[in-house]
Amino acid sequence: MTDITKTFRAYVKAQQVTTDCSLGLNKRVKKTEKISTSFLSKAKLILNDIIKLKRILLDSRTTYLSPFYLLSSINKIMNDEQRHDFEQTIEEQIKQSRVDLEKLKLSIGQICFQGQRRSHFELVCAYLERDLVECTKIYSEQKCLRYKCESERKKIGRLDNDDQRILFNLNKNNNRKKSNDPIDGTKLTTTTTNEKNSTNITTTNQYFDQGNQIENNEENQTLVNGSELRQLQLENNQLYHDVAQRSEEIRAISTQVVEIAQLQNEIFGHLCSQKDLIQEVNSAAVVTNDDLAAAIIHIRDAIRNMAQMRRWVIFFLLVMIFSLLFLDWYNMSDTSTSDSDVEDDNDDLLPIASHVNIIHGLKTVSCLTLDSNGMCMITGGHDETMKMFDFTSMDKNFQPFRAIQPCPGRLLRVIEYKPNNDMILIIPGDCQAIVVNREASGKHIIYKTVLGDLYVTDMNRTKGHKSLLNYGCWNPSSNTDEFMTCADDCTLRMWSLRKRDQQLHVIRTKDECGRDVRTTTCTYSQSLYDDENSNLIAAGCDNGSILVWDRRRSFVHVTFKCLNAHLQNQSVTSLKWSYDNQILASRSTDHTLKIWDIRKFDQCLSSCENIYNHFSMTNISFSPNDKFIITGVSKCTNSNDDETNGKLMIFNRNNLSKPLNEILFNDSVIRTLWHPKLNQIFTTTNNGLVRIFYDEQRSPMAGVRLCLSRKEKKSKNQNDFVANIDPVIASSFTSNSIDEQRNIFPENRKDEKKSSSLHQHLVQTIVKPNIVGEEDPRVELLKHAKEAESNSKWVTPAYVYTQPKPIFQQQIEEENDGEDLLPLLKKHRNK
Repeated sequence: MTDITKTFRAYVKAQQVTTDCSLGLNKRVKKTEKISTSFLSKAKLILNDIIKLKRILLDSRTTYLSPFYLLSSINKIMNDEQRHDFEQTIEEQIKQSRVDLEKLKLSIGQICFQGQRRSHFELVCAYLERDLVECTKIYSEQKCLRYKCESERKKIGRLDNDDQRILFNLNKNNNRKKSNDPIDGTKLTTTTTNEKNSTNITTTNQYFDQGNQIENNEENQTLVNGSELRQLQLENNQLYHDVAQRSEEIRAISTQVVEIAQLQNEIFGHLCSQKDLIQEVNSAAVVTNDDLAAAIIHIRDAIRNMAQMRRWVIFFLLVMIFSLLFLDWYNMSDTSTSDSDVEDDNDDLLPIASHVNIIHGLKTVSCLTLDSNGMCMITGGHDETMKMFDFTSMDKNFQPFRAIQPCPGRLLRVIEYKPNNDMILIIPGDCQAIVVNREASGKHIIYKTVLGDLYVTDMNRTKGHKSLLNYGCWNPSSNTDEFMTCADDCTLRMWSLRKRDQQLHVIRTKDECGRDVRTTTCTYSQSLYDDENSNLIAAGCDNGSILVWDRRRSFVHVTFKCLNAHLQNQSVTSLKWSYDNQILASRSTDHTLKIWDIRKFDQCLSSCENIYNHFSMTNISFSPNDKFIITGVSKCTNSNDDETNGKLMIFNRNNLSKPLNEILFNDSVIRTLWHPKLNQIFTTTNNGLVRIFYDEQRSPMAGVRLCLSRKEKKSKNQNDFVANIDPVIASSFTSNSIDEQRNIFPENRKDEKKSSSLHQHLVQTIVKPNIVGEEDPRVELLKHAKEAESNSKWVTPAYVYTQPKPIFQQQIEEENDGEDLLPLLKKHRNK
């Protein structure tokens, strides 16, 4: 019996599915139920046939394999003919069940195409196929064992027939001698011994064949000589050895037959599995053949259509060529006007129509940064002060909401927001970088880099910088807490807020000869697009070389390098990647601006010379559309005492030979920033001024434009009491003036109870007459002009003899609109 629990479970599941489907309202469900019940009935019939076949094989195992049908008269044991008929019937039943199973598989596609029902039917077919394979395996094993036993029986039977034939011939000879010779006592003894041996031989022969017992008993009563017995024994031994050899050969052959049967079963399984694949390949080949035929037809039609259209295309091309030639000839005289039109178009694209000035202080503004949303701006400079401006709450006065000194006694070189705007990186003129929170309030210092050991000469073994920092920047990826710094100790160091005890990596910068070179600037690739160049790190050195590393490789070897990017002994002040990570722009103190293609790094794409740079913080910035580059130019005095003003220069990215636009400044321009979301340009100068350029049409209503739309905030209290009261001024007021001011500030009612101290009474009587309500102070002063001319008391008597006629300074025209906003100490003298 076979285990049919899985089949029974499948049947139960099929019944559940049919009962669930019977709950529907459509009539089509009943048809599927009938089809599914017919499928299950067919599966049950196939399963019953397989079970019966397996039971027959197991019950007839002993009768099929028993080799003793020749040695006994029992009719229950099969002979060769019966075995042959049995094998034919079993093979026919196996073939019939396999055919039924294939038909059942094909009927699945007609019943349902997809869903749980189809998977259930496929499982039922799989279980039936497994039982059928087990049944065929049992049959093949029995057949192999039968062939093995049959071959051994035949060999043993051949040996028995030879022995019987020899003994029969010997008995005939003995009978002849017995008839001729007299009976002696010695012969009788020999005959008795021979009779015993013959009886033993006959008993052995009885085991093999009971049908010849009577003949052997009658013939073996004769006598056999001793020499003949020896000869027979030798022949028997030789035959026994032959039988042993043959038996070993039969065993080897039987094992090979069993292996062949196993391989046949495996081949049968593979053929069954490959049959479905062949059908799928056949269907796919038919479909592709149809598609190819349709494609060939379409190609032929297209060729015919193209043959007709060629003439028209050629004619159209000729017309276009002649029209282009005519247009070129027509535009030869208008090249100058077209160039001016192009420049005007570029000016329209640039947000430089209007500008606003913000005063940071009196010294150089060397730091400038904005958050990614353009809501906050931070400036810092040589006055050691970091000022924070909030565009969302600031008015036209442009006053910062916070001003701190993060590193007292140290100049500020770089300030930069983190990409997710929750932290700020500060690079002071010191050996340690500082990370503060967004508002820089409370315990604002979050992290301070480790100071290197001054007594260790190997830079790879120190935990931090031990020389002054030059530059630092955050990793542009928003999900990392990593930033990078460079210093005069000829190293680049990468830090992480997750590992604060030391740096993550150390990169040493060296020249062509292997000597250490000071690093002046560094930058990450901007990583706005995911490409192969998003893992690059670039560094500029004080010998004019540019080095680039790939983060996916070791930092020992440089990935790209250009040792002669700028002049020797001239430091690189800024490096900036384009947004597509293909172009690298560099600015140096050799008064040049160059761009490099990372795919061909040994050759400069374009450059611009004679743009002065006297500050180590002068940087570069790309436009949001990645088409323009801006940089600042320092103010310079030539040998002929000719001064050149500072400039903001705007270049086309593909051609730096000629600037698109130049904006003049009174002083040197240091930091520049073109914000990608605001589309506003921010610049700083060396006189403490921050100038912001914008366009009312192209710049969104954000950033500095929010402040321009707000009114100026009034002071908290214009009538605050001044602690230092001058008694002379208080006594100069008369009772009449007090009476006149009572109309503006009436006293409380007499019925109201007053509870005030002496101090409050003095304040009310002295300070109230000093308050001027809505009167204009200029009008009040002009009332006393005639009295001052006739009766001068203070200034005029001092100049009676030296300057009897007053001489006033002439009014000077303003050189620039923004000069009124500059501090008085920073204005230029008139020569």
